[in-house]
Amino acid sequence: MNDFVDEARSRVAHLLRMANTTDDRVRARIIEYADTTPEPPVMSRAGIVTTGCAQCLRTAWRQQDVEGPVWVCASCGHVEGVTVNCPHCEVPMTPPPLGAPDRWQCPRCPRVAATGESPQDIEERERQRLVAVAALEEAMALRAGAD
Repeated sequence: MNDFVDEARSRVAHLLRMANTTDDRVRARIIEYADTTPEPPVMSRAGIVTTGCAQCLRTAWRQQDVEGPVWVCASCGHVEGVTVNCPHCEVPMTPPPLGAPDRWQCPRCPRVAATGESPQDIEERERQRLVAVAALEEAMALRAGAD
């Protein structure tokens, strides 16, 4: 079977094929599940990222809009912008450009983050960066002294 035929198959057909069962009750439950749940978004480099919807508390998927990343609720359709705040500067970080890896940058300091990271994760990454920079500076000083 070529890829075009597989792409044309419905979500129900994919789920039934993965289940690989002839039990009519199981097949009916799979069809009901596919009919009552929304289609997941297209897989991005970051995978499928979800959170709870602020309005209906159901699943919201992260999507990329022309203005940046947004959360889109699969149930009620509520759309909300994704924000990441710098724990040091306490300002919103700049979102990654369309198609770029999930790397937010602080406009005031060198801190970076990924969507959903905790302030502790962001600070730990910055601590590790500073340790690496200090080690590099020490190695460069030793090399300059040897010349």
